[in-house]
This record gives sequence, C-alpha cells and structure tokens, in this order.
Amino acid sequence: MRRKLLYLAFALLTAAINLKPISGYAQDCTGYYMLTNNSEYELLNYDRKDKLTGKVHYKVTSVNSSPAKTEATIHSKIYDDKGKLTTEGDYTVSCKDGSILIDMRSMVNPEMLQAYKNMEVKMQGDHMDYPSALTPGQQLKDGTFTIDVLDKESKQAISTIVMNVTGRTVGEKESINVPAGAYNAFKINQDMEMSTKAMGMNMPAMRIQTVEYFAPGVGMVRSESYRNGKLLSYSVLNKVNK
Repeated sequence: MRRKLLYLAFALLTAAINLKPISGYAQDCTGYYMLTNNSEYELLNYDRKDKLTGKVHYKVTSVNSSPAKTEATIHSKIYDDKGKLTTEGDYTVSCKDGSILIDMRSMVNPEMLQAYKNMEVKMQGDHMDYPSALTPGQQLKDGTFTIDVLDKESKQAISTIVMNVTGRTVGEKESINVPAGAYNAFKINQDMEMSTKAMGMNMPAMRIQTVEYFAPGVGMVRSESYRNGKLLSYSVLNKVNK
C-alpha cells in the first residue's frame, strides 16, 4: 500500500512538472499566452495504451507586472476520465530577465496530500528555470523538491520525500501534431528520481524519464513519461484560447 501511494505521488509530481508552461524564443515574455489575463489552455492525459485518463484545464486569473518581473496566477482544474472534477487549485508563473520561473512547491497536486491530511506537511523547492532562448545541446538547471511529513503533536518526522529533476537537455526541433494543431517543437529530455525515508527507513528510489516537446511562444504541446525505457503515459495540448 505504501509503495502504491508513493508511486501515485511520484506520478502526480511528474504530471505537474510536465504540465508547466514555458517561454519560447523571445528575449522577453511579451505575448506569451500564459502571462495574458483570461487566456486558457487544456491538456489531455493518456496511458500507454492510448486510453484517456483525464484532462487538466488552466486559466490565467490575474497578471501583475513591474519593471523587474511579471507574475501570473493560474487556476487549474483536474478532471478524471469520466469528466468529473477531482481537484483544483492555484499556482504562479513568473517571468524575470526573459526566463520563465516555476516554483516547484506549486507543482504538487492537492490530491497527493490527502493521505497526510491529519499531519503537518512542509514543502520547499527550487524554481525551475526556463531561459528565453533554447538551442540544441543546451543544459537547463536541475531542480530539487522536498516534502516533510510531521506528527502534529510531537513534530517528529514521519517521512521525507525528495524529488530531483536532473539531466535536463534540449534536443533538436521536431514536427509535432496534437489536437490543438501542428507545431515545430524542441525535444527536451530529463530524469526524475524520488527517494523516500519513512519511519527511519530508506525506501528504494523511483526513477522516471520524461520527454517534453516545446513550441516557441506556446510552451509544452506534448510530454511523455517512461520507466526502464517503457512508455507509462503521455499528455497532449488539446486547445488554446487567448
């Protein structure tokens, strides 16, 4: 049961990271639709057998700009394969010095934390940095995210989950067709590893590889998750409304 829960947590974190929006070629973020108020987009999620497992709908609810930074609040709604709303929440995307920054603490699906609803949960993580100009062979910054679960009364640690995103490498552009249209997108490979320490015991690390396709000025149009070289799931951009 514990192993199943950890796998679900990892899958949710992976999905969250795969769904993050980023910038394209522009030297600033002007015109990037996820920093445009009231813009919307939707992703469809499938398993390795091409069965629809759900969808995620995003809407930009506010945008605040200053000379140093632009920050948008995005409301997400997650639906299951029957179209039923399972959870929703807000996270932020910011643009600074021409790069899109995602706080990894905002990537946790609230559904994942239901198992710890009677405990104290502390989260901390890096900002995932996506530079404005992507070129083949470019190495992007790694990221680390930590979840500490504590007993509410004793404040003693019950478990600690650490996820590392590494090996983020930009590949060549490829032609990608998704429901939202046809795009020329960069292929980005990265590795994800989740290690867990529960009740003083270290559990075997879980590793997943992801491939993401990013179109300039649009962001992620397709993502794929693999384990031991076998496809686990994938997501595609279904529609965009600016």
